Amino acid sequence: MPMSSIDVLIKDVRIVACDADNTVIDRGYLAVRGGKTDAFGPMDDGMVPAHAAEVIDGTGLTVLPGLVNAHMHFHYRRLGGPVGPNILGPVALDALKSTRTAFNLLREGVTSVRDLGHNDDSRLHVRDAIRDGVMVGPRATVSGAAIGMSYGHAYFVAESVATLDGLVETIRRQAHEGADLIKIIASNEDLPHPPGDELTVPWFSAKAVQVAVETAHECGLPIAAHANGSRALERCIEAGVDTIEHGIYLSADHASAMAERGIALTPTLSGFFENSREFWGRSWQPRYAALWNVHQRTIGNAVDAGVLIGTGTDTLGTVAQEAWLLHKYGGASRAAALAAATRNGAQIVRQGAGVGTLTPGTRADLVLVEGAPDRDLLDLGRTRYTFLAGRCFTRRELGKLIPGHQFFVDELDGPDALPSSARAGRDENAVGTGGLLRVSAGC
Repeated sequence: MPMSSIDVLIKDVRIVACDADNTVIDRGYLAVRGGKTDAFGPMDDGMVPAHAAEVIDGTGLTVLPGLVNAHMHFHYRRLGGPVGPNILGPVALDALKSTRTAFNLLREGVTSVRDLGHNDDSRLHVRDAIRDGVMVGPRATVSGAAIGMSYGHAYFVAESVATLDGLVETIRRQAHEGADLIKIIASNEDLPHPPGDELTVPWFSAKAVQVAVETAHECGLPIAAHANGSRALERCIEAGVDTIEHGIYLSADHASAMAERGIALTPTLSGFFENSREFWGRSWQPRYAALWNVHQRTIGNAVDAGVLIGTGTDTLGTVAQEAWLLHKYGGASRAAALAAATRNGAQIVRQGAGVGTLTPGTRADLVLVEGAPDRDLLDLGRTRYTFLAGRCFTRRELGKLIPGHQFFVDELDGPDALPSSARAGRDENAVGTGGLLRVSAGC
């Protein structure tokens, strides 16, 4: 083997492949060549390359596929305080905020994302800039602006329509403009006095959901539905959306129907957990606290039914936090939680074969973390190196590119996951007891 043939060799590293066989190698090597994973295996298999341009000592580290954040927003991530002043701004500023988010995601080991909308087209250009090598960031699948019926949830950052004809026209235009998928906001959690026992109401009629699904699929695009509450979930599942976002009030029957129809779920547990906390200074905190209380009690229905679940953080959480919460409240095994953060998420973001698992011959999107995340999911937040197509970035060097700011909370304590008390002594009931966040200027 020529001396220059291997670009990076990681030696004496723990390997978690996140494949269907849950392959784990306690002491192994992984070789990167030409931007792809060339080979990996045990250190004693006699196949370790003799030469490499760069060698990384993996002692005490675990290598696994790059993480997937299947529900996030480039322009608005971990911003504290009132929503309006921070979320509504010039397109150029949104693009710059998105660059900051891209660096933060890489620092967390995230190499693939799905952005689910804003009311301008900055995220489309960010996607293209990353793809074309203009900027560095996780590969992005992006929706058009989230589509809502008039005065629904998050109407100020959505594209509101009032008629079925308007709905069809909007979906077709977004497809023409280059969206990778369509997102609808099928429920509304913002009404001050919702009828009945649920804190949400459906905001799309059954006919409107059906029209949205048919139109998106006719345009060759998948469709994601923000859907909370029994009736909204029933309508979206019956119409055949491709993914349910959030899914609060998901019953066992809903989950069974989703599994049968192949509808995936991104529950955004970390987003609701964070929004339930007073730290962020949001007026909606009491309502989100109530919604989080429901969500943590029902997410297990999706796990039990075998629904394809991916990790998504919405605007505030981290993938490490999301995986831990899925294990804690959903009852998912650690292996299943890791799958949600890797290969399941890869299916949801639809970025091609090989994403989300360690597979020789596929793109070397990798993350090296301290510890053993298959034993302790919080170790997903202890990123040391992130690889994008074989290009290596350290957490420290990425941190230097992210200046401190009074409104941004760039890192979560614990590390990057949950309160320190959840780690010390493994008090798994400690979530939400405080001490979760700290403002950081970088690594």
